[in-house]
Amino acid sequence: MRWIHIASAVILLGGFAFARLVLAPALAQAGETAALADRIAARFRPILVTVVFTIAGSGLYNYLTKENYPPHYHMWMGIKLLVVLHVLAASLLYATAPANEAKRRRQATGIVISGIIIIMISGWLRYLSLSPVVKLP
Repeated sequence: MRWIHIASAVILLGGFAFARLVLAPALAQAGETAALADRIAARFRPILVTVVFTIAGSGLYNYLTKENYPPHYHMWMGIKLLVVLHVLAASLLYATAPANEAKRRRQATGIVISGIIIIMISGWLRYLSLSPVVKLP
């Protein structure tokens, strides 16, 4: 389940990094932004819905099957989940709501930046999980 979670996150964030860093500038140069961008978003929508559900399902499974939680784990997990909610909401709006080029570029930028923050928090949570749990008397 951990690998499914990671692979889904890579597909989601990789797709939006591509959309923001490669696709948006190419569409701006070509001059065909509105209709082509809507068709691309429509093609990305089934992939997006699939990875959103796999991220949510595998993340919930991974969280509930963890044996013990070190100090401060829940605080960082809560912060991570708030940022994850932003990514999921913005990505669903990106693929479903009609928007102009500038709005989609801002949404993709926010998703990529938030995704990087999530990866950093996930690395910290993994570090906390591997450190020995200190039991207080």
